[in-house]
Amino acid sequence: MSTQYNQVQAPYDELRKTTIAIVERVNIREIVLPLIHDASVLELACGSGHYSRSFLQWGAEKVVAVDVSSVMLQEARTLSGNDDRIQFTEADCSKPMVFEGGPFDLVFGAWFLNYAATGKDMVDMYRNIALNLKDGGRFVAVTPPPTDDPASFVEEERNIRPLPIASGGLFGSINEKVEEGVYYHCHSNTPAGDLDFDCYHLQKSAWEIAAREGGLHGELKWSTTRVPEDFMENPGKYGEERNGGAGIEELETYKVLPHYGLLEIVK
Repeated sequence: MSTQYNQVQAPYDELRKTTIAIVERVNIREIVLPLIHDASVLELACGSGHYSRSFLQWGAEKVVAVDVSSVMLQEARTLSGNDDRIQFTEADCSKPMVFEGGPFDLVFGAWFLNYAATGKDMVDMYRNIALNLKDGGRFVAVTPPPTDDPASFVEEERNIRPLPIASGGLFGSINEKVEEGVYYHCHSNTPAGDLDFDCYHLQKSAWEIAAREGGLHGELKWSTTRVPEDFMENPGKYGEERNGGAGIEELETYKVLPHYGLLEIVK
């Protein structure tokens, strides 16, 4: 996996304060709450540890958090203080390896699988997940929205959520089309500086085939962005202290075109 996040840690963390990032966490909380009480969790591509800390708040017993970026991990350790329930590890999450503390009840990856250039590359990521997940355990991921036409999706998102608002300030453009989807660039102007990174949006079928080949053979389920009707007025109802300040115009677009997918797979 790329270490491009060594250069963009502060702007990326700023992006996590936007409404759509907070709504993403609300959606993940809803999925994992029935699973996480006293659970062991492995987070792949943990970044600055936002979800790692949330998992403990939501009831996890311990979290092993892994990322390839040393800069992200240093910030994660700082923000997590001396909480010995989180173990941070620097490693390439795209390569199968056994992590200490496993096998885990839950493996989680937010914006992780979209760094696979092909379905074949994604198989190794899934193998890493399966290798560290208990039988009957669950993998939960945040991904680009599931679609058979990623190129059309990127263009639709550019049109429905143009600059300067975009999707919480994040604006995508296609670098090139690849066999199973697109290689695209993301840009955002944040108070902490410009954020720029590149990743892939592959066809829905590529994700699903790779999961099976990688060792996850149980129930597979997709969902997408869900903004609760009363979220902006009452974020505390959903476990959040703030709503991110998005306008109604932006929020209405997510009902028409989601910003992310939510993937759940049982081993």
